[in-house]
Amino acid sequence: MNSTNNVNNAFHVVYKTYENIHKLMDYTKTIAPEKSHYVSVVDKFLRYKSDNDFAGWFIGDFILIFQDRDHSEFENEWRDGPLYVMEIELSNGESEMNNTHLPCIHLSKFMYGTENMQSWSKGCSPANHWRFYFPLRNKELMNIEMGKDHVLITPINQESSDRHYWGVQQIISKQIPLMDVTADNVVDKIFATFDSL
Repeated sequence: MNSTNNVNNAFHVVYKTYENIHKLMDYTKTIAPEKSHYVSVVDKFLRYKSDNDFAGWFIGDFILIFQDRDHSEFENEWRDGPLYVMEIELSNGESEMNNTHLPCIHLSKFMYGTENMQSWSKGCSPANHWRFYFPLRNKELMNIEMGKDHVLITPINQESSDRHYWGVQQIISKQIPLMDVTADNVVDKIFATFDSL
């Protein structure tokens, strides 16, 4: 096989992967209010993009944010409770870890103070991806404790968390293989995991 075919085939695989990720995200947002007590709180998925950094030309990480619909809503349309973050990670060129766990889905519960959440603006730009991506990985600002089946993350310094990560106070996160999730088990794999956090 020549280089031209290799490039063409590689882009075909990426295109099909993106198509399937799009279907999974849309389906998850659609069935959330029907089959669980969660609602999507951001219309668009969060992601890293950059014109100057070629790593930003390729999207390897997609984030959706949910909240419990039973929690009361603030004027800014956020709810008085944790953010439940579904992060689909396809690739991580910066990771020191062995990437054999990829592709995967990180399911996380981000906890904040009520006063802090009330001061937020409405909505969340897709560019805020880093506020949910880096807290799970930044060992300089976050204390990351690996448990048996979850990760517990707390700020080393709350002021730094306030400045960088919207004041997150604690994160509990679990990871599941992306390929284990199907249309038939999204409720169990995603929303039941959120319930367990």
